[in-house]
Amino acid sequence: MLKLTDVNKKYRNNFVLKNANLTIEKGKLYLFVGDNGSGKSTTIKLISKVIFKNSGGQINNEFEKIIYLPDKCSYPNLIYVKSYLDMYLNKTVSLNDITNKMKEYNLENKMIGSLSKGMYQKLGILQMLLSNAELYIFDEPLNGLDKSSIIKFKADIKKMIENGKTIIISTHSRMS
Repeated sequence: MLKLTDVNKKYRNNFVLKNANLTIEKGKLYLFVGDNGSGKSTTIKLISKVIFKNSGGQINNEFEKIIYLPDKCSYPNLIYVKSYLDMYLNKTVSLNDITNKMKEYNLENKMIGSLSKGMYQKLGILQMLLSNAELYIFDEPLNGLDKSSIIKFKADIKKMIENGKTIIISTHSRMS
């Protein structure tokens, strides 16, 4: 379980979070839905320790491994997708499993620097889906994805929850 109790986060003189309370239980899906500036990404960054200091309150975390896909990330441009995933996953996932997941998402084994926005997004999603963690946090994961990849992503998330994983997804719109 992860629990935020009366958490405040302030940037300059503006509170982004004020007395926020949240409980994340294991094996469930949580959607953070809201407009820009509503505190979704700030809450996620506090949970995933991207922001280490809050302005008050307590954060208690019992999850051993949390992985986080920010809404914008960067990868090395001069490496192929499969090589990057193999390196990132530290050979804990077979090349065959990596290849199969790439096929499921129609992600070609190209140089990362030549990927389109949607393919770049798929790379981040595959990196997360192939990792082994207890809590997975996706910040705006559907940006740039084609319809078939969105359907596949939703199915994969459902399987992960059935397998006891905990998922947080931040989005501007409901995923239905």
